[in-house]
Amino acid sequence: MLRDCCRRSSRVFAVHRRIGDAARGVRVSIKDGVQNDQGSALIEFSVCLSLMMTFVFVLMQICIAFYTYGMISECAREATRWASVRGSSCLTSGGASCTATTTSVSSYATGLGFPNIGGGTMSAVTTYPDSNELPGSRVKVAITYSLTTSLPLVPKKTISLQVASEMYIVQ
Repeated sequence: MLRDCCRRSSRVFAVHRRIGDAARGVRVSIKDGVQNDQGSALIEFSVCLSLMMTFVFVLMQICIAFYTYGMISECAREATRWASVRGSSCLTSGGASCTATTTSVSSYATGLGFPNIGGGTMSAVTTYPDSNELPGSRVKVAITYSLTTSLPLVPKKTISLQVASEMYIVQ
């Protein structure tokens, strides 16, 4: 019984000594005499690498979204220009008709051939806000693009991008 009491008191004394050493700034480890930092660099590297790769993939998706928005706005602008130049009274030098209809303008907008790095689908709708296709009235091309985000370990999400362009018909 007396020996158990002495053992307990020596343990308490050792704990108090460690607390006192830590307060004085002496380096104390949990295990007596063992101070090993091996493996901590590997853990820090793996955490930093996973965070940096996540940042890189997110940045790539943001760049793809901005490129895609620029691509569809250029498609809308080019299709509107194409429709405004052709109009309803366009004739070629050979006498053939080159008039712009709603379906021809929409197919021109979707078939311009810009690189589709976003991998989404584009749909174009052509309208005439002034209700006619005569010179002096307006033509409007609205494009909707469905962009699918693809990040590792994240569920896929579809973002809808919409752009519209409007011009006056010249011919």
